[in-house]
Amino acid sequence: MDTHDVQYWACFTDPDAAPGSDENETEMRVESWGADGMALVLDQEEGRLVSARERPGFLRVERRDAPQVRGVIPGGGWKLGQKDGLSLGTAVVAFLVYDGYVRPITGLPPAGTGKVSRETHQLVQHRE
Repeated sequence: MDTHDVQYWACFTDPDAAPGSDENETEMRVESWGADGMALVLDQEEGRLVSARERPGFLRVERRDAPQVRGVIPGGGWKLGQKDGLSLGTAVVAFLVYDGYVRPITGLPPAGTGKVSRETHQLVQHRE
């Protein structure tokens, strides 16, 4: 059974990108499909859906599979800390359950990316 949410994104050249920049594309989520099979994106200024292909700088449409949350369970006293052992850790308030794995949630991410990885962080159970 396919349990992933499929999303489509229309990619365009970014007119505001600096010359020679690696960040020379921008994207818009495909909101719907026209009767002719064309990808439709939201034109915020006009307040309507328009064909992505007809917008300036259109490059392509990409399909992306996004994992779907299956459930949420309480944090149960777990903490997320850095593997170097220097931090006491941040309380896990809940775990998002996906097919085959869980992701700890510690609250809103701080300014910046808010990303953690297996290489730098670990879960520890808090005991009093």
